[in-house]
Amino acid sequence: MTGERKVLIFDALNVFIRAYAAYPQMNVNGEQMGGLIGTLKTIRRLVAEVQPSRAYVCWEAGGSTKRRALFSDYKKHRKPGRLNRFYDDDIPESDENRKFQQACLVNALKHVPVCQVYVPDCEGDDVVAYLCKGPFNDREKVIVSSDHDMWQLIDDKTIVYNLHKKVYVTADNVYELHKISSRNFAVAKALAGDNSDNIPGVKGVGLKSAAKYFPMLGTDSDVLLEDVFNYAASHRGHLKVYDNVLEAKDDVIRNYRLVYLSNTTLSSEQARRVNAFVERDVPKTNKLGLMRDLIKNGINDFDIDGFFYAFNCIDVNTKSE
Repeated sequence: MTGERKVLIFDALNVFIRAYAAYPQMNVNGEQMGGLIGTLKTIRRLVAEVQPSRAYVCWEAGGSTKRRALFSDYKKHRKPGRLNRFYDDDIPESDENRKFQQACLVNALKHVPVCQVYVPDCEGDDVVAYLCKGPFNDREKVIVSSDHDMWQLIDDKTIVYNLHKKVYVTADNVYELHKISSRNFAVAKALAGDNSDNIPGVKGVGLKSAAKYFPMLGTDSDVLLEDVFNYAASHRGHLKVYDNVLEAKDDVIRNYRLVYLSNTTLSSEQARRVNAFVERDVPKTNKLGLMRDLIKNGINDFDIDGFFYAFNCIDVNTKSE
């Protein structure tokens, strides 16, 4: 380990959607603004807590065309969570408002000392994975997300902050919970599937049963799909689950390609774009700019000074307008 401070990486859409559904906050015009305010508060809290040297906010830009081409039902009909119960019943669900808040958030963060990363035709998960396994492979990192797909990125330099439970997840935690090592989590998910992403798993196999029937998934050795299939073949006829795995071999291979995250997931052009964001990242703070943006959107009571105080851990260029 070096003496360098950690890199903080936000799975932006995951953070935003959670805030959008959970924060019961409106602006002076009676419009829902919980997604914007909640995300800003989450970023402030984690920056203050982690004290990173740099913070990256990774957006999804159009989703993964590769995954949709591989499986047309991938994330089909997926919708954001319902708004917090504290909103009045007469306020409808609104895709238009959600998109409006997200656009406001992107603009607001331009005044904040974070680096926003957008790459066309890929998911935020892929950008996070590339940062972890590419430019910051040798740095200590904290990923902020409630998406369990991120657990496969956990190692001796990388942990995940689970937004839902408000806890840090380490490799030991993953093993304690599922008896699966984080390095083999993608293989386990290829077997179990993922209902949230509309990925069907092998009949009779969940994460717990995957660990039970394929004990090598809990080891610190990298397990290949071929290892799983060979193990199932050697136990054919012992239990129905092994026959099911072999019968669903093509689906398991497809699932792995859907859930696996790595620095090789991006195309060379997409990787170049991410590298360009990192290389030109010069953190800047513009209090007046953020204040103007928030007031323009009917938010008059945001603690600007307290918000920016959290970013004292990051060396910034101060900009005034």
